[in-house]
Amino acid sequence: MARIPLKAHVALAAPGGRNRNRLRPASHGIADFRLRSPGGPQSRCHRPAPAPVLTGGDDGFHFAPGVEPIELTWRLLNTSGLVRSGTLELFTRYRKAPLWSRTLSPDELLQGEHLFQWDGRVPKCEVFPDGVVTVEHSPYKLKLTLQGQGLAQPPVAWTYFHVLVAGMDLELGDARVLARERDRDLTRALNRLPAPGEKRELRLAGNVFKTKPTEMADNTDHQLHQKHWGSGPELPLFARVWLKDSRGNRVDAPAALGRVRFLWDWEDETEALEHHVPSARAFLASALDRHRETSRPKGDNAHRDVGGKRGAPSSTVFPKQAGYAPQAEPRDGAFPFRVTACSKRKWAAYSQAWTSGAFAGRTGVVFQPSRLAGDAWRVTVQLAYDRRRDGSVVLDMEDDAPLPAAVRASTGIFESWREVHISRLLRKDAAASAFSLPTVQGHFERAFLRLEDRTGGVSEWSASDYNARIAAAVAASRHWELRAAIDPTVDQYAAGGHALTFRSHAEFLAEVKRVKHAEDEDLARWLSPTRERRMPLLEARDYHRQCKDWAKQLLTEALDSALGTVPGIALFQFSGLYNWETTVDGIRVNGFASEFPSRQRDRCAVIQCAAEGNYRNGLNTLEQTLAHEIGHQLFLPHAPFPVSRTIGGAIAKRHDLDGKDCLMGYDFTAERRFCGLCLLRLRGWNTHALDCDGARNARP
Repeated sequence: MARIPLKAHVALAAPGGRNRNRLRPASHGIADFRLRSPGGPQSRCHRPAPAPVLTGGDDGFHFAPGVEPIELTWRLLNTSGLVRSGTLELFTRYRKAPLWSRTLSPDELLQGEHLFQWDGRVPKCEVFPDGVVTVEHSPYKLKLTLQGQGLAQPPVAWTYFHVLVAGMDLELGDARVLARERDRDLTRALNRLPAPGEKRELRLAGNVFKTKPTEMADNTDHQLHQKHWGSGPELPLFARVWLKDSRGNRVDAPAALGRVRFLWDWEDETEALEHHVPSARAFLASALDRHRETSRPKGDNAHRDVGGKRGAPSSTVFPKQAGYAPQAEPRDGAFPFRVTACSKRKWAAYSQAWTSGAFAGRTGVVFQPSRLAGDAWRVTVQLAYDRRRDGSVVLDMEDDAPLPAAVRASTGIFESWREVHISRLLRKDAAASAFSLPTVQGHFERAFLRLEDRTGGVSEWSASDYNARIAAAVAASRHWELRAAIDPTVDQYAAGGHALTFRSHAEFLAEVKRVKHAEDEDLARWLSPTRERRMPLLEARDYHRQCKDWAKQLLTEALDSALGTVPGIALFQFSGLYNWETTVDGIRVNGFASEFPSRQRDRCAVIQCAAEGNYRNGLNTLEQTLAHEIGHQLFLPHAPFPVSRTIGGAIAKRHDLDGKDCLMGYDFTAERRFCGLCLLRLRGWNTHALDCDGARNARP
């Protein structure tokens, strides 16, 4: 401040006298300036040298703007009334211009103590859109400057304060903010987020089945799962944000959040492989290691080149959202919060909060994990207020998680599972061996696939319904030989626990002669092999084998409409397939999984023959057979094991090269389990990107 020449009137003093005139210039200044909570903590007052340093107060003073009244106090020295004006100014880091200023009134410039009740409210502006100071620009420097005549001692003082987030609570958001009903249903089924240290299954319904045998060799299973779930399910993840008042309490002060950003991050949980047999374990380890060290973030969730999201940008896990302005009633099917991608941390995203309205004090993202079963996810949200001088966010870096955030909250583990429903269980013979669904489930759990029992229990067929279905299928058959093999007067339901009863071979020959008006010497002409029937039917052994194929054909025709209207797998259980399977050259059938004529993509059936005598050889069991047949309906072909046996439909390239005990094979000398490649197909992976030689699947 420039010095001003001073003028004054003085008394005369006698020459040589002891009286002296001493001219002391008038002065003014700031004796104290600080913020304080009534009866609580206060901020520290700073003044430029050589003013004495004042004691008391804390540079870490904080309060909750908009909800907590505090006091701004200042004490002035202005005995001569030389102060012309005073200005309050609010500054933030890395910015020279004030964010806000206020001119003091004449009364506020008078000598002595002044107190101004303040709760952080300022005029609404671009910086403070809700009219209060916010977390976004914290910490703050509040400065008082005086202007006037005379000597200022000192003319300036300042104090610091903060607007702090006390913490965040993660919660599952309102399902209504999602656009698709399937995602709303999934959100309601999940009900709550997994707490830290907890793992929860995120079940994706996957009732998609083959409709023709060739689909077991191609990539139809992956394509259909992709078509159904797209980029994955969507879950609304919200964070409830609390501010810290001057005494350290958590308070609700949504307006003080401003446009501060929150950084959402994810990391995966390493998959445990110890419970797999050595061959499957080795295959899975190589596939899960795919690009482990080079993809970001690191981990063993499915890589993007097999249909997963490891190595993909943030928009695939936290999709960009436009958001909309806060309002009292949220829009149905529209996500409320603005979500944008991070600049450097490509797999993470920012969100902003609502400062008013229905979701005041909350922020959030749409969390979209991959559709592939077995992936495990932990989501973390952190306050991203701290900036560098260039304006970039300190937390926006490529370092591995966890980030060094002062304020953060994390979920437990979301573990993605595929869910397939057992829709019906119909049993013809009450004495047929029951099976253990948990044991069957044990095979599929290794693939993170859950068989959900929605049958409501076992249902018994009515005799009239069953007989009518079989009769209609026989009548509709275009093969006259098949019609000749079935006696229409036989009560198929009462004839036994097996599915179908055929005429004896002698009765069959007699019926052929009657239908074709043939003599014995003509039978060879009528019953020779044809393009549609490979075996001649002149001998009982060939007839008994043909009855097996006819039984499969008739059952798939007769039971097609018995699949019901509910998506899932229907189980049809009999004690045996047909009446001659235990005779000389008859063939026992444990079960089969044919394509039904209606070719419903979301419904299928497994025919199960549960006679106890069917499971006497080696380690073959009823449950293994059922899992094997369900595997077929889920697109898995036969495995070529054992190599000494020709297995129809076996496709070596669609199985682990070392998986000689694969459940889709027929080696009953060992306990069978799904091989590594089968496990990944069941999980929904694009296994056409993999090799049956597991060692070739890891990528550097």
